[in-house]
Amino acid sequence: MLILFQILFTLFTLYALSSVVARKRSGELGPRGLVFWVSFWVVATVFVWYPEATNRVAQAFGIGRGADFVLYISLVVIFFVLFRLHVKIESMSRDVTKVVRDKALDTALSSRTK
Repeated sequence: MLILFQILFTLFTLYALSSVVARKRSGELGPRGLVFWVSFWVVATVFVWYPEATNRVAQAFGIGRGADFVLYISLVVIFFVLFRLHVKIESMSRDVTKVVRDKALDTALSSRTK
């Protein structure tokens, strides 16, 4: 049954990688994003095909099981991405507020001069 999952996961990874490359070509994804996502999918595929590798990596970090290691790393990555998204959203919110304020002031000043 593991072989079926490995094959399906690899097919999904190929689809995900093609999507990453397409987004890079269209300019929606920068070089850092490309490196991150390609690395993520390659490492995930390696761990799916060689699950015992997670145990070896986990033990090198002093963690008992490979599944625990994958869970811990996943949580760290998710929270880091959430933090970056939060910072980006806050920055965009400030930018929108500034643009709207400037537009309102311009409109108010131009209506006064008429």
